Amino acid sequence: MESPSVATEIGDISVCLLSAKRKSASSPSLRQLDQMSLCDFTSTASVSDGLRQSTQVGHSRKRMRESDTQSVDLQLNEPEHKRVRHPLGNALANFLSESPFKSAKRTLKRSLSFKDKDQVPSPATKYKLPSTPKDAGSMRKRRMDSKASLPSNWVDAVQPDFQLRYTKEEIKRQETIYAMFRTESEMVDDLKMIINIFFHPMLRLQLISEEDHCKIFGNIQTILSLHENLLQKFEEIRSQGECIDAIGAIMLEWSHGLDAYAEYCANLVTAKQTFETRRLQPAVEDFLQRCLNSEFSRKIDLWTFLDSPRTRIMKYPILLKEVKKKTPADHHDNEPLDQAITSFDTLIKEVDRRTGMAKCLDVISRLEYLQEEQKCPEIMKSSFILCSGVLKNKSGSKLQTFLTDKVLILTRPSSRCGVLNYQVYREPIPVHQLLVEDLGEGDGKTGSFRGTLNRGSSTGVKHLFRVSCTNEQANCHSHTLQANGDYDKKAWLDAFKNVVQAIILPSAMTTV
Repeated sequence: MESPSVATEIGDISVCLLSAKRKSASSPSLRQLDQMSLCDFTSTASVSDGLRQSTQVGHSRKRMRESDTQSVDLQLNEPEHKRVRHPLGNALANFLSESPFKSAKRTLKRSLSFKDKDQVPSPATKYKLPSTPKDAGSMRKRRMDSKASLPSNWVDAVQPDFQLRYTKEEIKRQETIYAMFRTESEMVDDLKMIINIFFHPMLRLQLISEEDHCKIFGNIQTILSLHENLLQKFEEIRSQGECIDAIGAIMLEWSHGLDAYAEYCANLVTAKQTFETRRLQPAVEDFLQRCLNSEFSRKIDLWTFLDSPRTRIMKYPILLKEVKKKTPADHHDNEPLDQAITSFDTLIKEVDRRTGMAKCLDVISRLEYLQEEQKCPEIMKSSFILCSGVLKNKSGSKLQTFLTDKVLILTRPSSRCGVLNYQVYREPIPVHQLLVEDLGEGDGKTGSFRGTLNRGSSTGVKHLFRVSCTNEQANCHSHTLQANGDYDKKAWLDAFKNVVQAIILPSAMTTV
C-alpha cells in the first residue's frame, strides 16, 4: 500500500493531467491556432501558466511531507537542491511545451522569407521582352503547317497515279524543281522571322543604337521582298498544275533585279564585327540567349540567319544546273536555263568583288603603324584582298598576312576593348617589287613566274617559301614563311602568281 504522501502527489498530478486533457480536447488544431487572434493566444497561455502553477504546488507539498516523515521511499539519498521529475510530470511538461506561439512564430518567419525573396531584383527584369508577335509566336507552327502543305518530296504532293503519267526522268526533274520551290518557301519564313523577332524588337527595346542596327541588319527588308516575289511566281505556276514545265525564264527575270544582294553581302563584313562586339553587352546577350532557347529559332544563332541570304544566292547556279542536267535536250527550257545560270554566275562574281572591296577597306581601317616608314602608299590604293591567313616566320611567330592587289602586308593581331586590330610587322612589300621563292617540296614540276620562283632543296621543314623585295634601295626585309599545309601553300603561291601576272600583262600590252 502506497504511503499517504505519494498517493497525494499522484492524485494532484492526476488532477493536472485530467485538466490538461480536457483543455487539449477542447483546444484547436495547429492549423486553427495559426488563424487565432492574439487574445486567443493570451487566454491559452494563461491556462498553461495555471497548469504550471498547479504542478509547482504539488512539488512543494511533496517536499514538506518528505521533511516530516523522512521516508526512505522518497529517495533521501539525492541532494536536496535537485528536483526529481515523475514520469507523468515529464509527459505533462512535454504537452505544455507545445505552445501555440511557436506556430505563429514559424508562420511569421515564412512570410518574412517570402517577402525577402520577392524583393531580390532579378537580372531578367532589367528590360521587358515585347509581347511575341502573332506571326513570330506561331513561327514553329507555321513552319510545321508549311511542311504539311509542302511535303518533302514532289511525289507525295501529286496524285497516286503519277507513275502512269510521267516517266522516271520527268519525275526526277520535277523533284529538283520542287526542291527549289520548297526551300524558297523556307527561306521566306526565315527572313520573316528575322524581321519579327530580331529586327524590330532590338530597335524598339533600344538594345543597340540605330547606327549599329543598320550595320548589323543592312537592307534585309529588301532581300525579303525579293524572295517573296520569287515565291509568289513559283506559287502562281504551281497553282496551274502539279507539274511545272519550265522555270528558266522566271529565274532569268528574277536575277536581273538582285543588285541589292551585292550591297547586302558586302555589308556582312562590317556587320559581323559589329555584331560580335555588341553581343558582349549583358542586355543583348540575354535577349539573344532567350531567342536562341525559344522554339521559333530552332536553336539557330542570329548570325547564321543573317548569313543565310549569302549562302542562298550561291546555291541558285548549282540548283539550276541540276535542273538542266535532268531536262531533255529538245526541251524549250534549256536556253532560258543557260541564260539564268550565266546571269547568276555574273551576279556572284559581283558579290565577291564587292565583298572583297569591303573586306579590304575593313582591314586597312584596322592597321596600326609602329613606324612612319610602314605607311606604304600602295596600301591606300588597294581595292581587294587576293589571299589572307596565318603564316609562321623563322622564329615561330604567327603573322596574319594579307596579299592585296597592290601590296603584301605582314601583321600581328592585337585586340583592344573587344575590337581586333593588326599591328604592321616590318615594312610592307609592293607587289611590283615582290620576289617569291618556293623552298619546300613541290609537285615535281619546274618553272617560275616572272623568273623569281626558284626551287630549292628541303631542309626538313616543309611548306616553306621566301618573300623579299627586288628594290635594294628600299628598306624591306626578306621573310621566310611557313604555310599550314600543302593546300595552304599552294593557295598562297597561286595568289602570288595571279597578282604578278596581273602586273605583267598590262605592262606587256603597253610595250607592244
